[in-house]
Amino acid sequence: MASIKERAAALNLEEKLCVRPNSGQVIKPVNNCLLWSSLIVYLKSTVTIKTRRVHIKAHSDCFLGSEAVDVVAEHLKLSKKFEEVNVTREKVICVCQALLDCNVFEVPGTKPLGKGKKQVFQDSKRSLYRSEEQTTSHVEMPVASETDCLTLKASMVSPSGSQTELKLPQTLVDEVWQELTLLRLLNLVEIPVLDGILQCSPSPRSPQKTHQLTTTNLDLAHSSNHLDRKVLKAFKDSQDDEWLYAALDCLDFLPDQSVVDLSRKLPHCFSEVEIQKPSYEQPLLSSSNLDNYKLLVYGALSKHYSHTDRAPLLPQHMTDIYKAITELLVTAKLDTALEALQLCLKLLLPNSREELRRLLTFMALAVEPQAIRLEMEVENRLAIKRSFSRAILHCKDLTKEKEDIMVVFMLCNIQEIFKIPGALHKEVSDKLALLVQGQQTDVTGSTFCQQVPKRTYVNSTKTTTNNELWKLLDSINVNVQISNKERKRLLGQFYQAHPEVFNQYFGDSAASIL
Repeated sequence: MASIKERAAALNLEEKLCVRPNSGQVIKPVNNCLLWSSLIVYLKSTVTIKTRRVHIKAHSDCFLGSEAVDVVAEHLKLSKKFEEVNVTREKVICVCQALLDCNVFEVPGTKPLGKGKKQVFQDSKRSLYRSEEQTTSHVEMPVASETDCLTLKASMVSPSGSQTELKLPQTLVDEVWQELTLLRLLNLVEIPVLDGILQCSPSPRSPQKTHQLTTTNLDLAHSSNHLDRKVLKAFKDSQDDEWLYAALDCLDFLPDQSVVDLSRKLPHCFSEVEIQKPSYEQPLLSSSNLDNYKLLVYGALSKHYSHTDRAPLLPQHMTDIYKAITELLVTAKLDTALEALQLCLKLLLPNSREELRRLLTFMALAVEPQAIRLEMEVENRLAIKRSFSRAILHCKDLTKEKEDIMVVFMLCNIQEIFKIPGALHKEVSDKLALLVQGQQTDVTGSTFCQQVPKRTYVNSTKTTTNNELWKLLDSINVNVQISNKERKRLLGQFYQAHPEVFNQYFGDSAASIL
């Protein structure tokens, strides 16, 4: 597989985005490998990747051609390299065509064309495309590679004038992502103590704990548990029911025994007529049998995620962030709350982030009014809340009402919360570009305090204190819920501590009050 650097060099994008001023001079942006690598990263992490059906065939992990054009155009408009370029939709289609030619993504379900022929990129909602990395690696984590693509070999000129190669370590890239994510998050919300937040630094990459299918272990590949998972995966890929597909997608995080039980119960859901169909006709579950199997899958998920000894997917050490986000929601600052939540989820470990995404996707489908009734006694919304809310968020410092507000907001914005803000992508790309070039990065971009003269500080402190004391005295004086005796006692204590504020508040009647 070609490296990112080789792909970026093959794109020749400076010709596709060139503009011609009135003077006839052609202005071309700098061909920066890191710039186009960040474009690929932004595209893969922003487009909506899911299973889509064309006619009677389902294609997994696909995105729409029209959405790819929108995402690429947005990224190019945010880039400083193209501030003076008129980024039209026709030019963006040329960029997407170049990405397709370089096998950054492909058209699913098509055979390789002959020599000299190539696929034509279509700016259409009916055109499907799939990332090449997702077809070669069977790990279904569409947003997990957003930082991997930035660990590229970038060309730079040494002082002697020779061309050298420099590769940024993955640990350094992870640190840049974490640093800039935290800085942007601190600009949005107030965090009283940073000790817990700093615990979210990612540890060295560990093997995924999911039970996704791999073929590297031959013993595992022939084990009974693996075959049961393979049966359920094949059954999942054949489904056009979004509810069932999302539920089966969560089984990768369940223990083997639960998956084995569901796999063994699957044949019993087919009737004899369905099983005896010709081999060229794919047996489909009847409506009643499909509903019965849905309830079996829901029962397994509910049993797994409702355990009280399970640690929630949103870790406890980020409680201050959750409290700040809920305060934004209570005060109806929804846009700020959404960006803060996106940054918060970016700080999660990839495995926890993917499990949370799948579980929330299933929950959002299960609470729909037209979805199957899960329990006879209560409606679906309450059943889903009771079964899965604790597995997502459970903090002793948050009230149950605020936990529910947070979960409901995540469900209502399931298509947005796992996207990475474009401004953060831009900041990361700019900083990595400076690191590749060996330049010192700007650490003064985000400031949280400003130095003032001592007299200004003293005056500000005194004014603020007097204002708060005035509010306290006013609350005592106008409070109708306390007796006159208690009010007189409190006013006497206030006078002894702050006589100047007391006299200013009551004026000539201060003596009669006491």
